[in-house]
Parts: sequence; structure tokens; C-alpha cells
Amino acid sequence: MLVVIFILSLLGALALRLMELIIMAYPPKRPNSHIIDTEACSFVTSLMPSENWVVRDLTERDFGIDKIIERFENGFATGELMAIQVKGTNKPLEDKPEIPFSIDTKTLLYAEMFAIPFLLIRCSLADDGACYFVWLQEYIRVRLNFDNSSWRKQRSNTILIPTSNRLGDTSAESRLIHISRFPKMKESWIKYYINTCDLAYRLPNYIEDDTVTLDFAIQYVLPVLDSLEKANNMLGLISNHFVATKLSQAIELGKRICDKEFESELTDSFFKFVCLCSDVRKSIDVLSLRFDVDHMRFLYESEGMAEY
Repeated sequence: MLVVIFILSLLGALALRLMELIIMAYPPKRPNSHIIDTEACSFVTSLMPSENWVVRDLTERDFGIDKIIERFENGFATGELMAIQVKGTNKPLEDKPEIPFSIDTKTLLYAEMFAIPFLLIRCSLADDGACYFVWLQEYIRVRLNFDNSSWRKQRSNTILIPTSNRLGDTSAESRLIHISRFPKMKESWIKYYINTCDLAYRLPNYIEDDTVTLDFAIQYVLPVLDSLEKANNMLGLISNHFVATKLSQAIELGKRICDKEFESELTDSFFKFVCLCSDVRKSIDVLSLRFDVDHMRFLYESEGMAEY
């Protein structure tokens, strides 16, 4: 019995030694997935026009971000940044309107923490470097939270990347610009809201012909005109469909009243100014819907509209 145990122990020792020799015979090998992702990152960089985008590498350890992208316009910095994670494959992607991709839940949770847009880019080395992107924060808000309310409890989730978001396409380029500008647009919308939300309360609700004197009109018009002009200064970053079409008319009429250059009777001009300001005030109701998740989901379900 002791002889058998001794032989088995000897065989085990020899087996361990043989394994050590086998392991020592080969240097460390780079995982194939790392090679694919590196090549995919190179494709992504090549598809971002250098005159408009600067793609920066990260020197810190990987927490889910592969690159930081900064947008430039006419050679000038904009301060608009996006974080991206690149996932490559050496297989062709499915020929569908949306490409399914399984992503770790921790990556989605990490993306939610960012104030700047966080993009996932799926890249196929077998399709001439075909790369498609999705804006994760907006996808979570409009799609994932509704399609799977318990997604945070799962280890991973399958998301669907629109093939219309293909890097290198003109339409996709415009979408990337919109996404990169979103944090600044949000700030502009807030300032627009602040300067227009009180318009209805800063003007009289009832006007009598014999009470409207020039001094009476100007005491109302001047502070309101200041708010209108401040709101107007925010329009460079706000989409046109969110802006009241009568904002410029209200500003022009307000200036004419203050300069005593109104075309009709003072009372009529002042009443028209009040009505224009009321229309401007209503525009913030439309604006606020952009931040109403239920409304954005309704647009997605009814019209297929989404910004991710």
C-alpha cells in the first residue's frame, strides 16, 4: 500500500513539473480580444475627421472608457467632449436596422454617472471597419428603462444599436455633433427657461385704453425686454423647433415702444407686445417636454423618434 502511495505521489510530482516546463516554454500571449479591440479603436479614429474631432487615448487603467473625443469647429476648440467604449469583432454584423449587443450592466451604470455623453461603438473588422454607435445615457432613459425596468439587477443586458448611426456617414456626423453639444444645450435651455418663465407674471393681465400711457408701457416693457434679449442670446445652442417663432418680433416691438417708434396707437402696440410675450412664454412648455421621459418615450413609441 505504501509503495502505491509513493508511486502516485511521484507521478503527481512529475506531472506538475511537466506542466511547469510546458508553461515556461511559451512567453505571455496577448488575448485575441485585445488585438481585435485595438484594431477597432484604430478604425474608429480613422473614421473621425481630424479637422472636426480629436480622439485622445487614456493613460489610466480601463474603467470602461477607451477614448475621449473632443469636437473642434473651424479649427477652434468647442469644449464639447464625449467618452466612448469600443467593442470590436472579427465577424460580420447582422444586416438588420438594429444590431444586438450584450453589454455588462456595470458599464451601463457607469455611463449613467457621466455629465458628458457616453457612446458605445460596435466595430466589425470583417465589414471593412463598419462602426456603429449608440448614446448610452439616452438609450437607457428612452428605451431600456421602459423595455426592462429590472435591468439594473442583471449581470448584463442586450441593447440594440441603430445601423443608421454608422461612423463616416454624413447623417451620423450631424447626430454626433448634436450629441456632443447636448450638455451645453441643456444649460442654454435652462437659461432660456429662467428668462422666459416669468413673462406672464411681469405683464398686466388687464389693459384699459385710458390707462396706457408711455410711462406706463415702458415700466413694463423695459424689464421684460431685458429678459427677452437674454433668452435670445441662448438660441445659438437650442434647436429651432424649441424656440418661439415670435421671440424676435416681441424684441423688435419692445424696442420700438421704448424708442417711441411704434406704428399704431400705443395701446394697440402694447397689447400686441403682451400677446407676443405670452406666445414666447408658452414655448417653454414645449421645451420642458424634451426633459420629460414619458413624453420622449411616447414619441419613440408613436413616431419612432429618439436621439440615442
